[in-house]
Amino acid sequence: MGKARKGFTMVELMVVIIIMAVLGLAIIPSLMGSSDKAKYSRAWSDLTAISNAFTAFYGRVGNLPKIANADLTTATFTAGNGTEWEGIDSPINLLQSFLGKPISKLEDPWGAGYGIASNWDPDDGAGAIIVYVTGGSGSVSFGTDIDSNVSAKTDPYNNNRVMAKLVINVPTGEETGEETP
Repeated sequence: MGKARKGFTMVELMVVIIIMAVLGLAIIPSLMGSSDKAKYSRAWSDLTAISNAFTAFYGRVGNLPKIANADLTTATFTAGNGTEWEGIDSPINLLQSFLGKPISKLEDPWGAGYGIASNWDPDDGAGAIIVYVTGGSGSVSFGTDIDSNVSAKTDPYNNNRVMAKLVINVPTGEETGEETP
């Protein structure tokens, strides 16, 4: 009997390496854009979570706070004078409880704070709030009078859709010609 073989020949190793290289080259192009696409997906998910937190806040209180500043992480929230605010020690604490994390730590995938545009007046219970991803040149159009002030990032994976969500839009009496209740 002949000697037992103890390993692979050089030709066998080369064939395996070539097959692995071809498979690797076939997969790499499909993975190249997935990291960037994941950032846009996460940003949309965050915008939805922020919008849902405001909706939950509105459902709990029946009103929303006045918001000052264009960056959500440094925004100030001021409650109105109505009775619906009784028992609410801090609008920002309540909003954070619905978000599940501190607003100060809420950054988009590119490291910037989410933008917020608002003309909400808690005493009238009217106005609009828009949350958006900052750092872009897309203009928002939700039919509110704050649209022209918002320049948001656009999503190249979603037909260049502007990355913004309308949280609420309750027309004021001046816009409708009627008084708000």
